[in-house]
Amino acid sequence: NENWVLPAKWTGVLFKNVIGQTRIKLQLTKGVADNRVSHAQLFLGPEGSGNLAMALAYSQYINCENKQTVAIEDGTVHGDSCGTCPSCLKAQKFIHPDIHFTFPFVKTDKKEVCADWMVEWRQFMLNTPYGGYNEWITQIIEGENKQGNITARECQEIMRRLSLKNYESTYKIIILWLPEYLGNEGNRLLKILEEPPENTVFILIAHDQERIINTIMSRVQIVKFPRIADQDMIPAIVERFKVGLPQAKKIAALSDGNFNEATQLIDIHEDANTTMIREWMEACYRHNVKALFAWNDRFVKMGREQQKNFFQYCLHFFREVLLLEAGAGSLSKLSDAELKTAEGLGKVLGVDRITFILELFDKCIYFVERNVNAKIMMTFVSVTLLKQFQSNSIN
Repeated sequence: NENWVLPAKWTGVLFKNVIGQTRIKLQLTKGVADNRVSHAQLFLGPEGSGNLAMALAYSQYINCENKQTVAIEDGTVHGDSCGTCPSCLKAQKFIHPDIHFTFPFVKTDKKEVCADWMVEWRQFMLNTPYGGYNEWITQIIEGENKQGNITARECQEIMRRLSLKNYESTYKIIILWLPEYLGNEGNRLLKILEEPPENTVFILIAHDQERIINTIMSRVQIVKFPRIADQDMIPAIVERFKVGLPQAKKIAALSDGNFNEATQLIDIHEDANTTMIREWMEACYRHNVKALFAWNDRFVKMGREQQKNFFQYCLHFFREVLLLEAGAGSLSKLSDAELKTAEGLGKVLGVDRITFILELFDKCIYFVERNVNAKIMMTFVSVTLLKQFQSNSIN
């Protein structure tokens, strides 16, 4: 529907709007300029690295009718879509007839293929093309207790679309987000991945190579995305969220190159998190069970995203504690208030226990994302931490 209304400030996803990844931008634009567009590519990188955003910019660039020149100047890639030709305008609205999307979804009686979810998918990409699977499933299609997947019916729909002639552009493009959720159904696409119709481009966007079947991996050209570097992340945070440089540096450190995490961390208050950690660890250290369970009750009342972000902060904080214990305090990114708490914890716990606690917090994020019972989880975690403070060995 060409009447799809975009937000007033939306300018689409152009290469210039993709954070960092300069080397990959140059590689892709030069490939188009040299008429060397691979028919099946896998953009492989951790969540929040920008591989979906890059796929959107790349698909728009491939069919742009007025491409800009590709060059390198002072480390910046100059080469992008014009943003104003008919092809670009449709791509920016996600209504280009030759750019198709496939993604995990929850099947219902009325929605059996990705095309049935396009209104929600467009809104998801408008909110942030750096979003992850959990945001898509839980916030957009409200499938918290259901597993999304890419079905056999959707694979058949892909082949049906590719059997049709191109509507208006040279290339027909299939953007397949998260092939990890194809499972064995991916075998249905093997022949068309290997021998697609002329001027057809598959762009697969994945985070976990281990979950993609080998028969697909052997048929794609892999483009590896690193985590976003701090020197690219920090100015992007300052510009997009209008925050000061110190806060942007802290968020970049917490997000670890994941812009999706950075987006969720904007509203986190460092002082509040430091206080929460100090109170939690003090209750564990003093074996104050009453205070410990009172703290747990406060935590349980927090929203799920707040809980997840708190544990993300805990990971960052205890990694810094580990740095201090390893004698690398000069590399610390902690504030003065955080540093005092961190030094005390380091003296009490030691390297082995800190490492154990880091692994525990990483599991907590996994459990929160899967909507486990927060009270049961925190009872287990708090008792486990209490043992770390009371015992001379890891339990």
